[in-house]
Amino acid sequence: MTLNKTLNRSGLLLSLGMAAMFSINTAHAVEPGTYVGIGFGSAHDDILNEDESAYKFYGGVNLNHHIGLELGYVDLGSYANGALTQDGISYELIGYIPLTSNLDVYGRAGFFSWEVANAFTSNTGTDAIFGVGLQAQLQHHMSLRGEYQTFMDVDGGDVDLYSASINLHF
Repeated sequence: MTLNKTLNRSGLLLSLGMAAMFSINTAHAVEPGTYVGIGFGSAHDDILNEDESAYKFYGGVNLNHHIGLELGYVDLGSYANGALTQDGISYELIGYIPLTSNLDVYGRAGFFSWEVANAFTSNTGTDAIFGVGLQAQLQHHMSLRGEYQTFMDVDGGDVDLYSASINLHF
């Protein structure tokens, strides 16, 4: 990924986060508290130019109506006919912008501690994650997400993830 593309994504997500912190909208879909979630989607590896099924499990805490922290396990799929696997742990900060009383747009940024492995060897590293999405509050204790995330420089290339998730709030 080029430095210019990285800076453009970083600037967009920073802008979303700043807007979330200073939003004057009084509608809040996101409520402070903890949650757990599961998501499924499709991952695309830049280097291999392959698409694979992906999933994630995560938990988080919304510190207020605009800021949250999230920790998760992300499986980015098996590539090269199942010979190569990519997965890891994500650590992210999320900034929410309320659109209505039950819908938020959000930006997320953090780090991904990844492992890429085959039958003979594995590589590990920690690199940046960026993403954007929409979250709809269905009930007081349940919400749905649709999002895009990019996992940068996973074993030398970017992996893009498009996913849908369900959250349970406590």
